[in-house]
Amino acid sequence: MLRYSIGARELESLQRLFKTLDLTNFDAKVYVTLLTLGPSSPSRLVEELASHRPQIHGSLKRLASKGLVEVYSGRPAMYRAVPPDLALSIIESELVEDLEEAKRFLGTLRPGEANEEHGVWLYKSSKGLMNRYIKTVSESQIDLLVCGDPEFIEKLHGHLLEAQDRGVLVYVIVYEIPGVKFQEEQIEGLKKVKRAVSGDLMVVADSNIGVLSQRRLGASVFPGYGVVVEEPVLIDYLQQDFLYRWMRSKTVVNEPVRLPVRFTMFKLALLEVQDLLASGVKIWGHFKGRWVHDSKGEFEGEIVKTIHDLETGIAQMLVITDDGNEYTVGGPDAIVEDFAVEEVYLKRVR
Repeated sequence: MLRYSIGARELESLQRLFKTLDLTNFDAKVYVTLLTLGPSSPSRLVEELASHRPQIHGSLKRLASKGLVEVYSGRPAMYRAVPPDLALSIIESELVEDLEEAKRFLGTLRPGEANEEHGVWLYKSSKGLMNRYIKTVSESQIDLLVCGDPEFIEKLHGHLLEAQDRGVLVYVIVYEIPGVKFQEEQIEGLKKVKRAVSGDLMVVADSNIGVLSQRRLGASVFPGYGVVVEEPVLIDYLQQDFLYRWMRSKTVVNEPVRLPVRFTMFKLALLEVQDLLASGVKIWGHFKGRWVHDSKGEFEGEIVKTIHDLETGIAQMLVITDDGNEYTVGGPDAIVEDFAVEEVYLKRVR
């Protein structure tokens, strides 16, 4: 008898793959047995697998129909397993075909309208959660806040660079945690990176979606639980938390933004405008949002001053329009300002 445990844990991944070919767990055992023994007769397989002859014959027939077993029509008939690389190629081809068919099918479906415009959604799978982080980064269009430990940032690194190449403003905070070493290669090519001590794994894109989780089982275990946030009030809190961490963190690289540029995150725009004004750059802003005591609107003008008082919480820009009117501009929750910003476009004054 064979000296491995049929149905042992090592076979489970192969059995899952065989199911994509409509083959059974037993078929996977027969294939592995043939691969181990070499060319064998059905009688030998009956003996090795302690099974019944009809079950063996049925399995060999299915394996042969999928191209996983070759048949020698002698007396007795002999069977041998195709090499593993060929078997995996057959399975991969089937998976690709099924995937394409599934894509076409799902592409014909139209999601129903949501009952609520915003919400908080739970993820209870580490793989699903990581894929959601990647999807959020990949679909970002304007600005992106990211924080996490070096291992997390490394997984997102390529996607962050792609977003940056699309013109997305990418801000990254890397956390130092025990047992996970920070290396410069993990943030290579990124233009705005700071270092801090400890924190959550978070991505916020374009001020309309956030993904958040915590390593509650230790630094070496990626969380299997997280939340996707679409509620504007909560997203604003996530952005505020990021901003204060950003201001207190140690700079690794902080390249000046290149005008023209867009922001959905007002206070980050405020920090950048402060630096640009201090360097002598004159800035013109186009603001979309709402008039605090009125309704939705937009306007433009030269930004002549910024105020960012951490004690009072006031964060605003002073803007003068072409007709000489002065307006104060604040974030989406502005109350004391004239205008609450949802998106700002900055360019040089000519």
